[in-house]
Amino acid sequence: MNVKPINYQLEFEPNFQNFTFRGKEVVAINIRKPTNIIKLHAAELKIKNCIILCKETLRAKVKLDEKNEQLTILLPKKIVGNAKLSVDFTGILNDRLLGFYKSQYKDKNGNTKYLATTQFEAADARRAFPCWDEPEAKATFDVSIISDRNLVALSNMPVVSKKKTGQKYLYKFAQTPIMSTYLLYLGVGEFEFLSSRLGKTLLRIVTTKGNKSKGRLALDLTKKFLREYEKYFGIKYPLEKLDLLAIPDFASGAMENWGAITFRETILLYDPKSSSTRTKQHIAEVISHELAHQWFGNLVTMRWWNDLWLNESFATFMATKVVDRFYPEWELWDQFLGDAMNDAMGLDALKSSHPIDVKVQKPSEIREIFDSISYDKGGCILRMLEHYVGEKNFQKGLQKYLIQNKYDNATTSDLWDAIESVSKKPVRKMMDSWIRQVGYPVVEIKSTNSYIVVSQKRFLAEPKSKTKERWHIPLTVNTNGKTISKLFSKKSDKITIKDNNILVNSGRHGFYRTRYDNELTYSLRSLIKEKKFNHVDRWAIQNDLYSFSKIGLDKIETYLDFVKAYYDEENYLASVDVAGNLYALYLLTFDKEFAHIIKKHVFDYFAQIFDRLGWDRKVGEKHTDTLLRGFVISILGKLDHESINVEAQKRFELFLRNKQTLDPDLQDAVFSLVAWNGNANVHGRLVSFYRKSKTQEEKLRFLGALCDFKDDKLLQKTLQFALSKEVRSQNIHFPIIRVSGNPYGKKFMWQWMKKNWKKLRKKFGQGNPLANRIVASIALVANRSMEEDIHRFFKRNPLSGTERTLKQTLERIRIRSNFLASIQREFDVNYE
Repeated sequence: MNVKPINYQLEFEPNFQNFTFRGKEVVAINIRKPTNIIKLHAAELKIKNCIILCKETLRAKVKLDEKNEQLTILLPKKIVGNAKLSVDFTGILNDRLLGFYKSQYKDKNGNTKYLATTQFEAADARRAFPCWDEPEAKATFDVSIISDRNLVALSNMPVVSKKKTGQKYLYKFAQTPIMSTYLLYLGVGEFEFLSSRLGKTLLRIVTTKGNKSKGRLALDLTKKFLREYEKYFGIKYPLEKLDLLAIPDFASGAMENWGAITFRETILLYDPKSSSTRTKQHIAEVISHELAHQWFGNLVTMRWWNDLWLNESFATFMATKVVDRFYPEWELWDQFLGDAMNDAMGLDALKSSHPIDVKVQKPSEIREIFDSISYDKGGCILRMLEHYVGEKNFQKGLQKYLIQNKYDNATTSDLWDAIESVSKKPVRKMMDSWIRQVGYPVVEIKSTNSYIVVSQKRFLAEPKSKTKERWHIPLTVNTNGKTISKLFSKKSDKITIKDNNILVNSGRHGFYRTRYDNELTYSLRSLIKEKKFNHVDRWAIQNDLYSFSKIGLDKIETYLDFVKAYYDEENYLASVDVAGNLYALYLLTFDKEFAHIIKKHVFDYFAQIFDRLGWDRKVGEKHTDTLLRGFVISILGKLDHESINVEAQKRFELFLRNKQTLDPDLQDAVFSLVAWNGNANVHGRLVSFYRKSKTQEEKLRFLGALCDFKDDKLLQKTLQFALSKEVRSQNIHFPIIRVSGNPYGKKFMWQWMKKNWKKLRKKFGQGNPLANRIVASIALVANRSMEEDIHRFFKRNPLSGTERTLKQTLERIRIRSNFLASIQREFDVNYE
């Protein structure tokens, strides 16, 4: 950069009458080589005035390139050295949930209210003020906000002064540390606060009026987790205050703005009377994730977005580690494997996946990589690395990396250097193979009397004959009570063993699948039934086997027979994965003539879980049993379990008389089954409940149930309701995904999306990250015959920032179609 920003003095004045804002900035810059052209980022702004203050005052000409989001400043002469850039501008408080935007809500009296808030990651600070909107262009920020007298202004730092100016107030905030533009925060609204302290740091939960009491759990968790992060990283949280803000309209789950973290209301506010156990856990996970960012991302920032994983993977990994320290009974690492690893492996099995370290240039490409590769795969390989170098070495390496690069930018190489110098292991050599190439390996095991042959190749959901990728795999083989460990990088190798009872990758620390030969697979089934393996290994073996059946390497009948060994499985991780796989098979084959055979397998498996769990929470039961119960009840009801459907209706009728009678952990399941067996009257009643609900969590329960009818007319009525103003734009993806997953909805869903695409686009807005989720949902409803139609539709209706997702969606459609065809052939042969 020839022109480097040093400090921004920013002043903003939002106008809630016409939803615009006025801005003024003075940027201290350093110009390294003489120039009369200064280029920076700006979008959707009107430049009113621009001058340069150096040895003299120079009036500049400006040119705003909206397409490339670039502001060019032309000076009458060349200048060099230190100068100040002064710009006056105006902008729009948009309704697209990015940049500087408005959020609408109703207060407890039903009055419509507005607040202004920001979402600048990845490249939307430029919509609020002209800036060098890149991670490496760090600077300090002095923020001032002029607000109406009845409103409160917030930013990253504490208020240093509040002065009356006419009928308004001028808030001035302390100068920020040196940081990137995407971490800046501006907020103006009728806020209230729940406060505490951790040492010298002021902690506040910030909500709209009437909601602060629901922030007590979040405040308690923040205090616990922040202290733990300071201890783990060996670096104190560096700001004087930390706000956690519950925002009514918010596209993402949360955003780590330094000192002013923003959240969806459902991910910060907790009501012990109406919130579910899953909500409590989710709040803890997301708060932990965002607090981790205060070090990984904020204190040390990636140099460019190709290293986004340095932010997101670490926050994903560390969030699990820290929450698990306080709530080990939640079995969060098991849930991490079942959720994060499954999601990452599912995406990374596609040819259209991308490396963790991926080249990106423009903002639309950056938005696309906020996906399961950057979050979940990265988190999984960090878990693998920690296991390889040891927990203490891993922690010391992270501390060294943070200390060496604090208040600066870093790359992945800097991290490898730090961990390698502490551990004395070939970290860079191993890890580069995992972050710089796409995909992951399947390790194949063939046994003989005295050795096993180990080979590796890329696992692909659409297999091809040859794959050139090779990984440095931290391979572990358990045999005869011993563990053989080696860094395996060849195409194939031999390992001498004395016992044919072997287990590879115990604990699934390595990010790879294991395929055993038939003899070994058969012996594993017996050992699983006898519970000779730990629960993670019991999960992993069938998880791999199901993935092989999906791509045609094994028959689905082999899998169905294999999972009979899990009928007395009581562990959550293995139980929920087998259950999920079986139900996915049922949905895939729902309208086929042999569906009743699959249904019998699914019904029997879910029924034995229900026999153990029952309807009601037991004293002292496991946290994961509570999570599993609602899922099992919901699916059994949809599989026509008569007594469950009768009981669901009975409990719903009791709920109508007294809402306190229905456990929040059962409400999703009960409402879903009432809809599944319901008619237009039930639909109307659920809509009424949605409208009367006081929290977003309750609203989403009823919105979810509205997507579970069998009648396609009622489902389309739900979708039209979702397009109305009654459903927030931040939630538009939810009913689309839910109806797409309903076997009675998938028949019409693609046609409905095409017909309503303009309304959908208007609802979620250009640049909204939710667009990718909507495009991805098409894979749930489409078959191979529709692939060309989908391709043509998006060629006519391009949606910037979803190009990669569209490729992945089309690939998933082919994979699902191929899987269904292989099951069809298998059943045609076996059940003629």
